[in-house]
Amino acid sequence: MVKIAIGQITPETSQKRINLEKMKRFTIEAAEKGAKLVSFPELALTGYNCGDDFFEVAEEIPGDATSFFEKLAIQYDIYIIWGMPEKSLNGILYNAAALVGPEGYVGKWRKNTLPGHATDQTGPGAFPDRRYFKAGEDLPVFDTAIGKIGLLICYDIFFPELARMLTLKGADIIVGISGSPSFEKDIFEPIVKVRAMENTVNFVYTNLVGKEGDTEYWGGGCMIGAGDKESKVPGTPIVCKAPYEGECITVGDIDINNKIRPYFPVLRDITTRMYDQLAELHRKIT
Repeated sequence: MVKIAIGQITPETSQKRINLEKMKRFTIEAAEKGAKLVSFPELALTGYNCGDDFFEVAEEIPGDATSFFEKLAIQYDIYIIWGMPEKSLNGILYNAAALVGPEGYVGKWRKNTLPGHATDQTGPGAFPDRRYFKAGEDLPVFDTAIGKIGLLICYDIFFPELARMLTLKGADIIVGISGSPSFEKDIFEPIVKVRAMENTVNFVYTNLVGKEGDTEYWGGGCMIGAGDKESKVPGTPIVCKAPYEGECITVGDIDINNKIRPYFPVLRDITTRMYDQLAELHRKIT
């Protein structure tokens, strides 16, 4: 069993130092509770409502924030995941997640799918990804001392293909981080569970909480097990659930020794034909 912590926070927009210190306090709390991994939400370093300031507050990965968390990870023997805007070539940014651990910098995930379905429910700044970020394309899975970890950022979770690819690359745990506003609660909660069920994989979900400007986030992170061998039900149990309000650390134990797959062999029953046909159909609609 691996003890994992959900770090649910409300970021101060563009205030990296304040947000770093907050995540430091929560990381220490998680470590004191025995956690070997703590996951913070999407864009936790800067908040989501930075607008054009994204170009000023973005950092390289590895960079200053990475070094800050590396020291914590080494001191407290813990892996840390957090979301941040990544600076690449001049004027090119990614919505990214970084992972560090006791061995130092481990790797990063760049958000593959950028939402473009802005609504009037959270103001004109809703879902600004396509304005500021380039879509990532790599699909890394990180081999760590606590198991193989895959990452997804927010809208990535909506695409079963991404979670399936991470699973087929050997992920023991998929960590999904988001900055999901309150009206999306009834969308995200079932999808997170389905990603665990359809892949018979452990899923850890962390969301922003509270108000950032005009945006209100719903929190509600959770951990879902790969499945129960005795009942032969995948995507169970719900190990723990973070509250819908308030910053906090929520801790749960994940079993990375997958016992459900021989009894619910969905991965065995995939055929290459399915993917060939999917690719052909997708070509026809594009």
